[in-house]
This record gives sequence, C-alpha cells and structure tokens, in this order.
Amino acid sequence: MARGDSLMRQWKLIKTLQTHRFGICLEDLAERLECTKRTVQRDLDALQDIFPISHEQRDRGKRYWKLASNTVESDQLQLTVTEILSLFLSKQLLLPLAGTQFGDGLETAFQKIRTLLPARALAYFEGLDDAFFIKSLGRHDYSGQDKEIRILNEATLRQEVLRVTYHSASKGTEVISEFHPYGMVLLHASLYCLGYLACYDEVRTLKVARIKGLTRLEKTFQKPEDFSLAGHFQGAFGIFQTQSPQKIRAEFTGWAATNLREMQWHPSQKILKDDGRSLTATFELDSSVEFKRWILGFGRHARVTHPKDLADDLRSELHTASNNYP
Repeated sequence: MARGDSLMRQWKLIKTLQTHRFGICLEDLAERLECTKRTVQRDLDALQDIFPISHEQRDRGKRYWKLASNTVESDQLQLTVTEILSLFLSKQLLLPLAGTQFGDGLETAFQKIRTLLPARALAYFEGLDDAFFIKSLGRHDYSGQDKEIRILNEATLRQEVLRVTYHSASKGTEVISEFHPYGMVLLHASLYCLGYLACYDEVRTLKVARIKGLTRLEKTFQKPEDFSLAGHFQGAFGIFQTQSPQKIRAEFTGWAATNLREMQWHPSQKILKDDGRSLTATFELDSSVEFKRWILGFGRHARVTHPKDLADDLRSELHTASNNYP
C-alpha cells in the first residue's frame, strides 16, 4: 500500500479519535475507516509511539481508544493533532510568500511547534509532503520585496498614506501617486494590494511585483466604513473589476462541460441546461477581462452567446491568434 494511503487513513483515524472524547472501540473504528480491525490495530500501535493515544477497558474488558485533547501544550500554546496536521499542509499554500513577513511568520510558528514535538512526531508530520502536494504553474519570488510588503501591511493597519511608484503594464510607464492601502489579496501565487490611487481618483488593484518604490507620508486616510475585501471582489472573476455588471451566457461541450459540472468558478455561476453532451451556464460579473482569458483556454469547447459585444471580442481574438499559425 502506498505511504500516502496509509497517512491519509491514519489522519482520519486521528480525527475520529479526537471527536470521541470518551473513546471508541476497535470495531467502530474499523467501520468508520472502511478497513479491517487488524489494520486499525496496526495503525494504533504505530501512532501510540508518536501521539498521546491511550485506551481504557469497559464493558467486560472491551478497549476504548482515545486521544489526549492537547497534543502540544505550553504556557502560551495549545494545539490538537488535527490542527498541527492542517498547519503543516498549509505551508505549501504560502510558499509564494516565503522570505516575507507572512511566510516568515508561519515558519517561526513551525519552529516553536518543532521545539515541543518529540522527534518521531516531527518526522511523521514532515512526511506529509509526500502524501499531499500543492502544484502551482507559476510562482513569483517575493523575498526581495519583504520591505515593501511590510510597509504596505503596516500602512493598511494604521491607515497611513503612501507615495507609490508603480510600473503600469497597460501604459508601459511608471506612475507616481499617493496611495491609500486597504488590504492585500493572494491569487494564483500573485500578491496584490487594493486601495485608493489618487492619480486616478478611484480604488485600484496594484500587483505588488510591479511596485518600484514606497514612501511613508506624514498623514493618514479614512477607509470607507462599508468597505470589505470580500465584498469588493464579489463580482470579479479574478482580481480586476470595472464596476459595469453584466450577465454572460456561454455554452460548453466535451471536457469543458465536465469542468463546469465539477467546478464552481464564480459564486454567480449557474447551469441553466445540461443534456449530458453540452451545457449552458450564466455568470454575473463586474468585469469580463479575466473571464475572456479563462474561457479562451477551453478553445473550441466553449462559446459565449451573450452579450454580443463579448462574443465579437472573443471571435476577433481567436481570429488574430490563428494568424500566428500560418
């Protein structure tokens, strides 16, 4: 049996023990884990050397197994096994922020946990990388921008006005402006900062990798009371929005249709019709910029039917792209 299968079964075993504070018998464990009692007993024997698993005898000598509520405990820290498991797996999610205060903060937390874990438990947790891997197609190294990220984070919390020097990809030039940072967003391994950009007199989303300089100004700003990051991006397909809501209808076939059945790409996504071969879905979005990039990835298996101007844009894009393959 693959080590990954064993680890995931043992993780489920640990979670089951943790939810039964008065213990659970071997037969019930085997039923929940869908394996034999012998396999469960072997896992218990192995895990007993790592975690505070014990049993007590009740009902004429029947053993009931349980896990101590706190596996890691000190004057300032109490963590259960499942909390530590989740933390170790979350390391991969924050890999793009390694070398910054966000990534370093997580690493510091792990260092504290490591000092409290016995060697065998530590080896067990470190082995989770072989059982669960998060793959990213692209990744930016933010370690060289730790100073800028710290300034942005502190200015966000203190509502301090900054002067930002930013490379505008659309204009191909640098923009210098006062900036009121409202918060940061991590999307597809890229970090963005959202805030009011004075030179445009509107809220803009800046890609942190394109920030060339930041200067603290001796003044503060007042963030709108009704503003929230989650609310701001609710109508966005990705990170950008234009504040011009529209309803988009598209048809999907083949593997694209399968993808739509399996994935909820946006909260507004609704499947109107599905005959097994093709499906029709609608989206209500504030911007179609990132939606266009996404739907083009399905090639001939996706077609926008409404609105007409979006369909025309996609047709033009596909026609131009086809000219690259004479």
